[in-house]
Amino acid sequence: MANNKQEDLYNLSNQLLEVFVADIFSKNKLKIEDAKNKITVGQKEKLKETIEQLKGQVEDFLQNRNTKKVVSEEEDVEPTTSPLREILKSKKQTEEE
Repeated sequence: MANNKQEDLYNLSNQLLEVFVADIFSKNKLKIEDAKNKITVGQKEKLKETIEQLKGQVEDFLQNRNTKKVVSEEEDVEPTTSPLREILKSKKQTEEE
């Protein structure tokens, strides 16, 4: 299930990136094919590195969020009694004795 969420997140981020790039190209009256031909090999490598770093950050964020969620759920499972309840229980016990 977590893998499915990551896949959805990647698809969404890719869609947003495509829309963003297409918007920039249309505003500057550039064609995507012309821009692809003008990119150097070094620029392509830098873009790939940046994308990999962003993917790593997203994965780390999702893992941390899931870990915090699991920890908070475990904390919620442990029932704690309120001080008022403790006082009422002790009064009831003293009255019964």
